[in-house]
Amino acid sequence: ALLTEKSAGIRKKIYAVCREITALRKKCGEEFCRRVTEELKTLNIKSAKFEIHFNEYAEEDVVSAGANGLDEICFLFSANAGEPLKPLGKIISGGEMSRFMLAVKTQLSDVNEISTYLFDEIDAGISGKTAKVVGEKFARIAKKTQIIAVSHLAQIAAMSDKEFLIEKSEEEGKTYTRVRALDDGEKSKEIVRLLGGEENEEFALKHAEELVRQAKQYKEAIN
Repeated sequence: ALLTEKSAGIRKKIYAVCREITALRKKCGEEFCRRVTEELKTLNIKSAKFEIHFNEYAEEDVVSAGANGLDEICFLFSANAGEPLKPLGKIISGGEMSRFMLAVKTQLSDVNEISTYLFDEIDAGISGKTAKVVGEKFARIAKKTQIIAVSHLAQIAAMSDKEFLIEKSEEEGKTYTRVRALDDGEKSKEIVRLLGGEENEEFALKHAEELVRQAKQYKEAIN
């Protein structure tokens, strides 16, 4: 009887702590959702809505509590005006997911103790002005955390501090992949190729060099 009474008292204390953790999470979650939504709008998802849904729990659920409390959450998302919020994993497209992940990483770059981010074609499905914004967000994250980005977009390549060209070749029936560091001149020629121009085409080369110049100017401005 004494142990049962003691156990009930401990469960009440654990439940109270779990409720405190939930309250803190909800408060921080609202601000996090707001910041991620603002990031998504800059990434050309103008009508983005993002919320975190918390499942309810009762005191009898304390038996399942762990070091992180009792919360079970679900990310809810809507990319288009007039569409209701739905579970993120069920409705988000590939291009939207890329931008959503970038928005989240941008907001968590000061929190996560991660030394390197690897973005494998996170810019898939985007172009133009949005690609430029993605490059700028990469530059901001890279102020504190190294970024390795695999990309086919000229705007992303121009923003890099160092560019590497990955090439595949077939020799004697075998396929080889080679990675080669590019100098400044080679970088501009590769950007020309990404833009769809010819490397000896003067206008295309000037365009590429201007992209690199603007990228360098942006990075210097945020230091």
